Amino acid sequence: MQTLTTLAGLVFLLWGMGVVSHDLNTFKIPNAKIKLGFKLVLVFLLIHISLTLCIKFNLLMPFLSSATGLALRFYPEYFLHVFLVSFFGILMWNTDVWPAGDAKFYIALGAALPLVNPNLGGFPAKTFFYFLVNIFVSSAFWAFGTFFFSGLQKLESKAFFLNVYENFIKEIEMLRKKYRGWQLLFVLSGILLLSLIQRTVLLTVKLSIAKQMTDSSVLFFVLFLIWDKLTPLFQKKAWLIFSGVAYALFLGLGLYFFPDQLIELLETAFIDMLKLSVFIMLVRRFAVFLMEQADLQAVYPEQVRPGMILSEKSRSIVRGDPNFEEDFDTFVKEGLTPVQVMVLQSHAERLRKVVPDFKYEVIKGRPFAGWILLGAILTVLFRNNIAIMLFR
Repeated sequence: MQTLTTLAGLVFLLWGMGVVSHDLNTFKIPNAKIKLGFKLVLVFLLIHISLTLCIKFNLLMPFLSSATGLALRFYPEYFLHVFLVSFFGILMWNTDVWPAGDAKFYIALGAALPLVNPNLGGFPAKTFFYFLVNIFVSSAFWAFGTFFFSGLQKLESKAFFLNVYENFIKEIEMLRKKYRGWQLLFVLSGILLLSLIQRTVLLTVKLSIAKQMTDSSVLFFVLFLIWDKLTPLFQKKAWLIFSGVAYALFLGLGLYFFPDQLIELLETAFIDMLKLSVFIMLVRRFAVFLMEQADLQAVYPEQVRPGMILSEKSRSIVRGDPNFEEDFDTFVKEGLTPVQVMVLQSHAERLRKVVPDFKYEVIKGRPFAGWILLGAILTVLFRNNIAIMLFR
């Protein structure tokens, strides 16, 4: 089996490097390469299944009599892992964290990981989470490191960092205006409800796999990634009705089924809510701000092109201008559409009457397939995710 897993590792590494190379050159991952990856997964999975069955029923050739294979229990666990990887890959795409190509690459590599190393950390219920953490933490460290290093290399590095600090203070002020009054109450109520659901599952579900899947660290990380899409939901009428019913059910059923743990559950969930609030509203905003600063460019309206991504500052300007309302209700993960570019350029003269040297802030796109491949390599090599290893 060692030979087979080593061969699988080399094959998937070469395939992944091919995907990364194409992404670096074209900023796209073609479907043909993703399909090849899934075909390779199927081939190695069938080989493993065949080897397992041959060993179980003594069908091996004499020269393969010493061969070892995966236990039958591996396969249900493998399919649970593939389901979780697929679910969260689709979630990353639907919440605009990744474009479709990156999400499919993550799913294909995720399906390959147990075929390369059947003893992955967190397998089967948390490997998808370790994989995601390895991807985002490694890419974030690189982005922050290169950003600060480039700042230190500038002749006026003090002015550079002072400007970053002033911009971040403005971000905090925008955050303060965004979350206040009823808006803040709705958000905190939503976080508390999610924490209560997670803690209740941990208390009532006996399966260790379910406990792993609903671990607090998983909830924290997923909310961190999809927060921009989630916060508007907390203010919708349907969510408020659902929340009211859920809180009533929780209190009623809690008093009946686990009255002794009810107060403890509420206290723990409340503490989680406070941690999550600080972590998501401040730490996440700081991380996103720094990553945007690292990739920020100022361009004239005539230089705006399809595929460019407006910074949060420029998005706020556009969304706050009634002239842009219809065409800018949503921003897609692939960047500005041709129609949006045309609208932005058509208002150039009007905007220059207010600000003579008006420019839009755009974020340079970075091919992300390389970080997904690096995350896969780290997941195969280490049983813990990179965050645990760095901050242990």
